Amino acid sequence: MLHRIKRIVITGIVIYLSVLGLLYVFHPRIVFQPDVLPPDHQFNFDHSFTELFLIHEESGERLNALHFAAEDTVKGLVLYFHGNADNLQRWGRYTADITRHGYEVLAIDYPGYGKSDGKATEEGLYRSAELALNWAQERFPADRIIIYGRSLGSGPASWLAARHPARQLILETPFSNMAQLFRKQASVALVPFQPHPKFPVDQYIQQVDYPISIFHGTNDGVIPYRVATQLKPLLKPDDQFITIKDGSHNDLRHFPEYQELLADLLK
Repeated sequence: MLHRIKRIVITGIVIYLSVLGLLYVFHPRIVFQPDVLPPDHQFNFDHSFTELFLIHEESGERLNALHFAAEDTVKGLVLYFHGNADNLQRWGRYTADITRHGYEVLAIDYPGYGKSDGKATEEGLYRSAELALNWAQERFPADRIIIYGRSLGSGPASWLAARHPARQLILETPFSNMAQLFRKQASVALVPFQPHPKFPVDQYIQQVDYPISIFHGTNDGVIPYRVATQLKPLLKPDDQFITIKDGSHNDLRHFPEYQELLADLLK
C-alpha cells in the first residue's frame, strides 16, 4: 500500500515538473506571435508614411519601422510599441489616432516580426526600443518625445521610459508583469513557474519620473482588468489610470472617452 502511494506521489511530481518544463519552453511562443512579411511587401495606409530600416550596430540586424507624418503642425513624435501578434501592416493603421493630433509616429516591428531580422526575445525588444529612441532623439528633444506601449508593447515602452527622459508614457491595455498575467490565466496553480519573458512593467513604471497615463477596459479578455489594476497603486499622484467601461482588449479606440482623453494628452 505504501509502495503504491509512493509511486503515485512520484508520478504526480514527475508530471508536474514536466508540465512546468513544457511551459518554460513554450511560453515564449505564446507571448511572441509574429507574422513574417515578404521582403517586397508594400505597406498600404490611408495616412502618409515612410518605410525605413534601423540597423543594430553590434549584430547588423535590420529593424523594420514606419515613420508616419503628422497631419498638422508638428508637436513632437510618439514612439509606438505594438502588441504581441501580427506586424506593422496591422498595427500601422492605429497610428492615425495619433497623427491627427499633430504628432509624428515611429512604429517598429520587433525582431522576427514583419520584415525585421532576428528572433523575438525580451532582451531583443529592449534593444529595439533603444534603437528606436536613438532615431527619435536625433530629430526631437526629450520633452517632445512620447513613449506609447500597447499590450505587449507596455514591456519595452515602460523599460525605455524607466531609463530615458521623455514627455510622457502612455500604456494601453498593459499587464503588471508576465508572472501575474500567467497566474490569472492559468487553470492550475503553478507557483514555482517563473515565465520568461518577464517584462516587469510594475517595476519599471516606479522608475519613471514624468507623467504616466494608462488605459484599460473592464471587459478585457486577454489581459484581465484586475491584472492591470495592480499598476494603479504604483502610480504617482498626478498619473492617470483611465478605466474604459465595457472596453475589451482591441476596441478602446472606438470609445469616445478614449479618443477625448488621448486628444487631451496630445495637446
